[in-house]
Amino acid sequence: MRSTDPTVETPLSSTPAPPASTDSGQWAVPWGAQAPQQAGPEVEAPPKKKKRRGRLIAAVLVLVLLAGGLVGGQLLRPLPEPTLSLTLSKTSHTFDGAKPLLAWPGQGQSALYVEGIGTMGAAGGGVPTPTASVAKVMTAYVFLKSHPLASGQPGPTYTVSREAAMRLVGQKRRGESLLEVTAGQRLTQRKALEALMIISANDVAHELARWDAGNPAAFVAKMNAAAKQLGMNNTRYTDPSGYHSGTVSTAADQVKLLRAAMRIPAFAEIVAKRRYVPDTGGPVRIGGNMLLGQLGVVGGKTGFTDAAGGNYVFAARKRVGDVNTLIVGAVMGQRSASAVGAIDAAKNLVAGAEGALVSVTLAPAGQQVAEVDDGMGGTTPVTTKAPLTVIGWPGLTVPVKIEANAPHKAAQGTQLGTVTAGASRVPLVLGAELTEPPVTKRLLRLAD
Repeated sequence: MRSTDPTVETPLSSTPAPPASTDSGQWAVPWGAQAPQQAGPEVEAPPKKKKRRGRLIAAVLVLVLLAGGLVGGQLLRPLPEPTLSLTLSKTSHTFDGAKPLLAWPGQGQSALYVEGIGTMGAAGGGVPTPTASVAKVMTAYVFLKSHPLASGQPGPTYTVSREAAMRLVGQKRRGESLLEVTAGQRLTQRKALEALMIISANDVAHELARWDAGNPAAFVAKMNAAAKQLGMNNTRYTDPSGYHSGTVSTAADQVKLLRAAMRIPAFAEIVAKRRYVPDTGGPVRIGGNMLLGQLGVVGGKTGFTDAAGGNYVFAARKRVGDVNTLIVGAVMGQRSASAVGAIDAAKNLVAGAEGALVSVTLAPAGQQVAEVDDGMGGTTPVTTKAPLTVIGWPGLTVPVKIEANAPHKAAQGTQLGTVTAGASRVPLVLGAELTEPPVTKRLLRLAD
C-alpha cells in the first residue's frame, strides 16, 4: 500500500558533504577554511639520529684515548731488574774423607792457608813472639804501598845518608846482616828492596824507612797502622828491620801479611830471586831462602835472632787439576842455630799440604750452571767458559758462588762475571741471546 505521506527526494551527488569543522587539539577551523599563520620561523624536529651518532663517535674516541694511555703507561713502566742465580743441583761441595794430618812442628807455632779456600790448619797457639827479619816483609809492603813499583822496572833512585854509613860500626859489631852501604851511594828502589828481602840487609831497612817517612819512628808508625788494617791483631812493630826483640807477631798474623804482599807484582818478583846482583858489579850474594824453587815455593822470608829462634814465611804454588793454587804459611819460634830449623819444618808442611789437595770437576766447559731471570717469567741460560773445578782436602766443604751482574739484554757469549768454587774462578757467559720481555708480557703484567 502506498504511503499517503509526501516524500522529499534528495538529489544524488558523488561528493560527500564536508563536516562542520576539523579538530586538531585546541585549534578548530571550519572545513575548507585556511588555518591562521603563526608568527616567527618554522620549528623543525631535532636530528635525533645524527646526535646519537656523534655521541657514539665521542665515546669511541674516549675509549681509544684511554686504551692508548693504558698501553703507553704499561710500556713506559720500568722493567724489573733481572737476577742471576745458580742452577747447579748444589751450591757447595764436600770432599769425602777425614781431614788430613799434617806434620806440624812440635815447637813454636805455625799456620797454613790455601788462597781462595781458607786456613788448612795451625799449631802452637797464638802468643806473640819475636819476628826477627821476617819483619822486613812489612817494611817492603809499606814502602811499596806508598811507592808503587811497576813490574820489571827499577823505579826511582835514592841516595844513602851519612847516618846510615855511621850506623854500620855498631851493626857490624852486633853481627847484623848488612849490604854495607856507603854515604852517598845510590840505589834504585828495586835494588834496595832486593837487598832488603834477599840478603836481609838491616842497613837498607833503616834507609827505606828514612826515604819514605823521614825517620824510622814515623815509618814504624806506618807499619803498625798497616798491621791493624790487615787484621794483624797480635802484632807490634818497634823497628823496620826486626832486629829489636820488641817487634813481635804470630804465625797466623804473618800469613795475613804475606798473602797481601804477594798480591803486589813487584814484591812477588823480588822474593822469587835466589841471588842479589849489585848494579855496581860487586860480588853476587846468595839469599837465605833455601827452599825457593823446591816444592813449588815461589817466595818467602827467613829470620833468626837468639830471642826469636828460627822463623820462616813462605808461599808455594801447586797446580791441582786445572787450578793454580797458592799455599801461604809461616813457621816461627823454632829452637835452632839458624833459620834452617824453620825451613825444614816448613818443607814438611808444604809437602803434606800439596799432597792433601784434591780436585773435583763440578761442570765441564759450556755447561749451564746459572740463569738470568728477567722478572717477568723469561729465563736465559748462563754457561761456563771453562771447566768448573773445585779444589780442597778431605772433610772440607767449599761453597760455590756467583760474582756477576745481569743486564737487560746482551748477545750470546757475553761474559757476565765469574763463578767461584774456592780457589777456582771461571768466567760465566750467556748461553743464548738475552732479550727484554716481549711487548705482550709488558702490556699484560699486573701492577707491582
